[in-house]
Amino acid sequence: MLIIKRLMANMVDIAVFLALILLFFMVILPFFDDFLRPDGEYLSLPIAGVVLVLVLLINFAVQYPFMVINQTIGKAFFGLRIVSTNNNRPMTFWIVFQRELFAKVFTMYLMAIPVIFGRQGQHDVACETEVV
Repeated sequence: MLIIKRLMANMVDIAVFLALILLFFMVILPFFDDFLRPDGEYLSLPIAGVVLVLVLLINFAVQYPFMVINQTIGKAFFGLRIVSTNNNRPMTFWIVFQRELFAKVFTMYLMAIPVIFGRQGQHDVACETEVV
């Protein structure tokens, strides 16, 4: 049951991220259209990169209130928490932030594949955490 809850929680987190991307590209970015594309050309690669970084920062800003209490939006929705497996180290926002950064941004979920098989993901091992 925990595996299903974790997968569903990740789907909620992905849905929040995709909703932010949609909001940014459909609502916010058109207001800056003339500034970003004065010659009517398509968005350049550097501007698209800046937009992606802004969306990532906005996503972490939205997730911040949940990360402070060792969760994400999806984990809170399904009643899951991130706990430390190292008894000598208390859970902090920075550990949760590092874990989410490893799991979602840098690895693009490849390190989380063991979770599907009921084992601890490499992002959990690297950050000395687990989801309960």
